[in-house]
Amino acid sequence: MDTHRRDDDTTPRTRDRHHGGHRIRIVGPNPAMDRIEYLDRLEPHTVNRSLETRILPGGKSLIVARAVSRLGGRPVLYGFLGGVVGRYISEQCATLGIEDRHTVISGETRINPVLVERSTGHSTVINETGPTIRPQEAERLLRALADDCAEGDHVVLTGSLPPGLGPDYYGELVTAVRSRGARALVDTSGPALVAAVRHDPWLVKCNVEEFTTAFGVPAASADPADLVPALRDLLGGGLKTVVVTLGAQGLLAVTADRALTVLPPAVRTVNATGSGDTFLAAFALACARGAGLEEALRQGTAAAAANAAVLEPDLGPSPDLTALLAGVRVRHPRPLAPEVTP
Repeated sequence: MDTHRRDDDTTPRTRDRHHGGHRIRIVGPNPAMDRIEYLDRLEPHTVNRSLETRILPGGKSLIVARAVSRLGGRPVLYGFLGGVVGRYISEQCATLGIEDRHTVISGETRINPVLVERSTGHSTVINETGPTIRPQEAERLLRALADDCAEGDHVVLTGSLPPGLGPDYYGELVTAVRSRGARALVDTSGPALVAAVRHDPWLVKCNVEEFTTAFGVPAASADPADLVPALRDLLGGGLKTVVVTLGAQGLLAVTADRALTVLPPAVRTVNATGSGDTFLAAFALACARGAGLEEALRQGTAAAAANAAVLEPDLGPSPDLTALLAGVRVRHPRPLAPEVTP
């Protein structure tokens, strides 16, 4: 586990201004080791035999960081790691070209079983709760992130919060990121999502079920455009864009003056696990490289499709998204009527 640094080491790391460009920083408070079991078909309530087993560093933050690295970025990863599993993830960060800035904790990092049906492409994920985080551990991560961030960085805050962290922890991280002139992109759910929005991140991304559940919005109709008014209600302050993923229907992105629907290219879905995280990785990297909203959405959608077309949540070395990008369809921006102040 990165023995050259202390648990309380908050020295800012070398930033990309020395290498041309800003950093992509990813914060995942609840990383995991994913144990992927490949089956022909999952039969509940009986004994199943695995055809193949693979182990990967997992959790949403690891999927995001791995995709950023595969796409040529230089990700910096934060979270909480402990025990044997934590040491494994730290070693894998070095192998994958991910800068490891995890905070060492006294608890044990979780293991998540993932059951993948090869015959259908369906997956069943069992997410462990995760270790309990102590107040001093939470403060060390917050301080390290604040010390490292620089103006122009893009900071992805993603995943669930482990025990010991209140729902406002993401809000505290957003505040720290904004204070350094960096952009916070939040992908979480439930009370943590609601609390994060109150602190005005630059972007919020969630799936349609997470959005409707967290904000008490009626379930989406067949027309995603019906969600636009509710999504627009979240905008204001520092929050510039809300992205809601719609599965096979693509995604809906709303800003103050337009709504975009992005349809994915046609691919045979092998395992969609991690596609939303891969989208966010490619989107953030495109933004850091200066792309506009529409192009960043296209890049993210193509990367998500590439992820869905393979067994593991991983783009593989040197992925080429050219053909998939050609299949991404963006509906023309639809102007939104300005709000009328009484």
